[in-house]
Amino acid sequence: MRSAKRNKSLIGGVLMLSLAGCQMPDSPRHPKLPPPGDREIQANAEKACVKPAAGFTHSDCLYFAALQYGIQRNFYDSEQYAGRECILTIRYNEKGHYDVQSTSGDERLCKKAWSTVSSAENLPPPPPGIPKSMILDFKPGG
Repeated sequence: MRSAKRNKSLIGGVLMLSLAGCQMPDSPRHPKLPPPGDREIQANAEKACVKPAAGFTHSDCLYFAALQYGIQRNFYDSEQYAGRECILTIRYNEKGHYDVQSTSGDERLCKKAWSTVSSAENLPPPPPGIPKSMILDFKPGG
């Protein structure tokens, strides 16, 4: 059972955050967007989970899609990090936020990813059956 949870965590993290370069830029011409609201996150997750990946329930898919959207929405200037990779270990804390526990990979991308995850608002808590710690694989596209 524990192995299945770990596999779900690892698979979900890798599946979840292959950032595809569709993030919004952060520049003087494009001010930072406000955090997405619950309805916006839910609507986006529903679109992404019409057909969940093998081994995932619909509710697991909704959680990972909502988490991905919430993080991507705050990851600006992704084109600057194209071709780089950073693996983060995150944990959901009792205050209702995600803490980054460790990183490995490209130092510049890891700093940006750490900042993005730590400051992202309105990210969903892990549902029952999903470990509070997980691994995220950041691979921004250009």
